[in-house]
Amino acid sequence: MDTIERCRAEADDCLRRADIDANENDRPLWITLAQSWLQLAEDADRISNEARSGEEDEDARSEELERAVEVALL
Repeated sequence: MDTIERCRAEADDCLRRADIDANENDRPLWITLAQSWLQLAEDADRISNEARSGEEDEDARSEELERAVEVALL
């Protein structure tokens, strides 16, 4: 699974958790977390597209993607 797919899968998981969480106070947190994962997926997709179009070199793209995912997983 690539980075973008993983981010989207994490977002889906958060939305499922929001649906099944018995604590109504936690549901907005799960939804916010899902939105963050989707934003990360969009950013990763943008970075990937920029690299393909030659706007960034491959090493810089890889490093930026890795940093973004590491921050999200903290």
